[in-house]
Amino acid sequence: MNKILLLDADGVAVAPREKYFSTRYVEDFGVSSDIIVPFFKNEFNDCLTGKKELREVFSEEDLLEKWGWKGSLDELLEYWWAGENKRNEPVLAIVKNLRAEGMKCYLATDQEKNRAQYLLRDMRLAEDFDGAFFSCDLGARKHEALYWEKVMATLGNPDPATVSFWDDEEENIEVAQKAGIDAHLFTTVEDLKRGLKI
Repeated sequence: MNKILLLDADGVAVAPREKYFSTRYVEDFGVSSDIIVPFFKNEFNDCLTGKKELREVFSEEDLLEKWGWKGSLDELLEYWWAGENKRNEPVLAIVKNLRAEGMKCYLATDQEKNRAQYLLRDMRLAEDFDGAFFSCDLGARKHEALYWEKVMATLGNPDPATVSFWDDEEENIEVAQKAGIDAHLFTTVEDLKRGLKI
């Protein structure tokens, strides 16, 4: 029987985004994707594992100027996250019921630290979960075995078969399964209900 539930944020606890930020930005401001995409392939990955700080990267690389952004960095982040800030209420309702029954529920997600805090504070996900495992805090991402080693150690090394993990990316599922975790690909709320036998 599963005693711990781990849920991805984007695409699971947070409703799937309609468009990636880079796509929205290119469309809204007419900037070439060649200017935006390299950031996400390089520096942003270091932000996701806590090796670099997002605000420092923007300052050091003069990204606001390179991207043609006319406002402040805070305004850019507000625009960025506004396109990815819809709570997936049907999923969160399931979490609420499971927690009421005594199951521990956590977020397990790749995030840089500013958005991690945004998820907990501004989107109020701190109220919905018992805690969160952010890649920026663990120094590893979900497609890496080290991430799961650290998650399980923080949980007190429970029997991995009692830990259920749901994510919308197959690569993350496969790595979690190799760690013995009961991991599933999230597609619909109904699949989640069936998988959790509720």
